[in-house]
Amino acid sequence: MAKRPQIKKTTIVDIARASGVSITTVSRILNNKPDVAEDTRQRVLQLINEHGFTPQLAWQQLRSGRSRFIALHYPQDFNPHSQQIITSAALGCEDAGYSLNLIANSLNDNDLLSIFRSGQTDGVILMEILTTDRRVELLKHNNLPFVMIGRCADNSGLSYVDVDIAKGINDAIQYLNALGHRKIGFITLAPVKQEKEYGYSTWAIKGYEEACRQSGIFALWQTVDLKTNDAYSVTLEMLEQNPDMTAIVTPQEIGVPGIIKAVRSKGLQVPGDISIIGLLDESISEIITPTLTTISFPARDMGFEAVRILIAHMHGTQTAPVQLLLRPELNVRGSTGLARSR
Repeated sequence: MAKRPQIKKTTIVDIARASGVSITTVSRILNNKPDVAEDTRQRVLQLINEHGFTPQLAWQQLRSGRSRFIALHYPQDFNPHSQQIITSAALGCEDAGYSLNLIANSLNDNDLLSIFRSGQTDGVILMEILTTDRRVELLKHNNLPFVMIGRCADNSGLSYVDVDIAKGINDAIQYLNALGHRKIGFITLAPVKQEKEYGYSTWAIKGYEEACRQSGIFALWQTVDLKTNDAYSVTLEMLEQNPDMTAIVTPQEIGVPGIIKAVRSKGLQVPGDISIIGLLDESISEIITPTLTTISFPARDMGFEAVRILIAHMHGTQTAPVQLLLRPELNVRGSTGLARSR
């Protein structure tokens, strides 16, 4: 009796290759995630139907051996979506033969561990790092591979990539002080939210206070939430209470539009009356009027380096912790000038 030929089962890799998209995209379509272009979704679904592919096969594939996935957990409790970091991390994964799976929801301890146990990932990149972060302690305790974009208060034995925002703020304050500014406002996201202390804002405020101390000027800072209108109202309040304020610095992109709007609504000129230094995408900083003096944010380098370090840990080629603190640059443009005469 003739032996029946073996029929090759279609896998998620086959579907991804045939449709010209990543395995991550196919996975997101199988799980009915919303952030996939509709034409892509329909093309992939048609191929799935034609090949008789069933979603269960995808999870069987992921559970066998290495998944070739890296998870990036970005709960977005403090900052809005950071596209450049995520894009560079995804490119870094693809260059190394991995796919990136973005997780935006909050995860409890069991959820986070189950990502590893179910074979959905080989390692995790953590973002939105708190000064004391339970995710970090959990993964460290279970000896699971991870790297942070950001850093805790105690980073003993931990690998991270972060921007030295305190250094960036210090450079901005020293530059403004040299231009004659003696009352410099500082507007940032609140470092504590629902009993969580966000590292980035904490280091930014400490950097501002230290820079003011070094320059012998009064520290004047306020916090905002993630709404542009909140930055607008807080800036108005600061301007009204401090009519001799001549400059404002913000380390978050979200605050820039509200600050500029508030300054102009008071009939003040930038930089004639108020100098502004912000953190904004460099391409946007060049096209607004006046062009914005910025503290650079090396998002691309942070994403690539985080992936490189994580894969080295996963493959055992890097056993010691790696801690990279990238130094931002002050890019002087048209929104800063000499302090106005009092």
